[in-house]
Amino acid sequence: MVEREAPRESRAAAYAIGRTGVYALVFTDVAPEPGRLQEIRKHAEEAFAGIRFDSAQFVPHTVELVLLVPQASAFPAPDTALVVDESSILATLTRAEQRLSPRRVTQVATSAAERLTWHKWISSNDAPEPERVTTGGLFDETDLHSDTRDNALARPFRDWMTFLDPDQLSLVHTNFTGPARFSGPAGTGKSVVALHRMAHFAKRNPGRLLFTSFVKTLPAYHQSGFTRLAPQAADRAQFIGLHAWARAFLRRREVEFNLDDRAVNTSFAQAWQHARAVLAKVEGTDFGYWADETNRVIKGRGITELATYLGIKRSGREGISLHGGRRKYVWENWFLPYQAGLDGRGVHDFNDVIGLAIQELRERPLDDTENYALVVVDEVQDFTLLELRLVHQILGGGPDAQLLLVGDGQQQVYSGGWKLSEAGIPLPGGRGRVLRTNYRNREAILRYSKRVEAGNTVDDLDGGPGFVLRDSDATLPDGCVVEKRLSQRDINTALPEAIRNAGLPPHSDIAVIVNSHRDVDRSQRVLRNAGFETISLERYDGTQVDPVKVGTVHRAKGMDFAAVFHITDEPASDITQLTGGARDRAELLARQMLVAVSRPRDYLWVAYLTD
Repeated sequence: MVEREAPRESRAAAYAIGRTGVYALVFTDVAPEPGRLQEIRKHAEEAFAGIRFDSAQFVPHTVELVLLVPQASAFPAPDTALVVDESSILATLTRAEQRLSPRRVTQVATSAAERLTWHKWISSNDAPEPERVTTGGLFDETDLHSDTRDNALARPFRDWMTFLDPDQLSLVHTNFTGPARFSGPAGTGKSVVALHRMAHFAKRNPGRLLFTSFVKTLPAYHQSGFTRLAPQAADRAQFIGLHAWARAFLRRREVEFNLDDRAVNTSFAQAWQHARAVLAKVEGTDFGYWADETNRVIKGRGITELATYLGIKRSGREGISLHGGRRKYVWENWFLPYQAGLDGRGVHDFNDVIGLAIQELRERPLDDTENYALVVVDEVQDFTLLELRLVHQILGGGPDAQLLLVGDGQQQVYSGGWKLSEAGIPLPGGRGRVLRTNYRNREAILRYSKRVEAGNTVDDLDGGPGFVLRDSDATLPDGCVVEKRLSQRDINTALPEAIRNAGLPPHSDIAVIVNSHRDVDRSQRVLRNAGFETISLERYDGTQVDPVKVGTVHRAKGMDFAAVFHITDEPASDITQLTGGARDRAELLARQMLVAVSRPRDYLWVAYLTD
């Protein structure tokens, strides 16, 4: 669509609508002022706002602003627009990943033409034959009149990049004057909304962006999606795990630290010799339980005094009653010997590194070359309280920090807990929103996931009532669930056969999710011997479709796949009948299982091990 008369300063001269998206074209010889670019973007988004198809709504901020200039290489590129010239515009408009089906291209163009009455609609039908051949498919007549892609088995990312539910879109556009929180059960699109909100922010504001998570592989997984949503902002958006960020920050500031896993493990082992005779007798606990007590409760909360430890609520670990005398014993005979072991060896653990980063930021905040305009935290429920304080401090720790926290208490796969208020993060009424509708799982898979007893009363990450998976509704019909009970010996044959016999379309996104790193190695070996190409979730960034992805529940968090094959132990039949540490452990395992079985969209295969 091209402006019928000379284009106005405040609006685009033309719009290109095709399989790769919607582009607002501005013809210019000089760099427009930032204010003018925002006016053009505002007008362009208004032109496409409110276009709806069934239950989905076009996302107006996916319109890309493109400056067509005489020579792109010599033109100063703004943060909020793409810059092309005659030699590069074709590649820009046609070689990006396809976002729209042919039917939706026509629908969007038709709806826009009805609104943009001062533009002339030039479709492929109007173009001369030679030009139609050389367009590379953006306005190809066959594409415009076919409907081969808009089918139920298409990858969902194609749609969510351009279409969102109206409730989701409203969260993208809502203005928050400080920290905000998005919560909701698995599959409700929390991360999708967060990425769109980042893109919406990036197209209106300068400055760096940070997307981080406790799950070290999750930022890389989401980075490619953000790059497709806001390509012009890709170079100023950092996607990195929080521990990696803290290490890089301390090195840049020349703050010394010494991470040594072997020394940490040795310190724990020697501390266990002090406390084993007593702590090993506490029913429902083991060495790992008490290591978590140190990492997630004591040091994870930044506790340095016994009096503080005696007075805290041990969220998520209430099954083991630690009265004052027992807590005092844990402190003096378990925690202090462990810390003394670290100090004596001159080493730090990850909690120490997080603490050093917080201290450095308080003493010397990020300067203008380092700071961030927006920070997004995904899977925030698995952060320790100390890590939560760090992400707030990255933005200065103030009440107006542009911090978005995304998570679901029902999917917490690590022990411990907190409230946002304990981290000093203000969240007055209106800044906490809950997503309720499931967009990921087909009906059969959602129904199966609801059977998992993963705690059907959860909070909203700040002590208020939450919304659980059991209460969410499916939007996708059908789906397939297969449940088996097999011995470990039978798995080696059953797993490859199950994948072959699942009837999945070619190039389906398949994952095998297990509970331990040993199981990851075993599963990869079995699949490779059976002729399958595999990739560990440790190295998966969301772009490798064909290999079978293999990883633990902890690495699968926040991801989704067309099909999941999950191998696990039989869960407790009734968690409510358990007490003490056995109940704590069963609830944690149930939450881990919920994460695994809620990852697939179309197909779920679950094998319960019988020995």
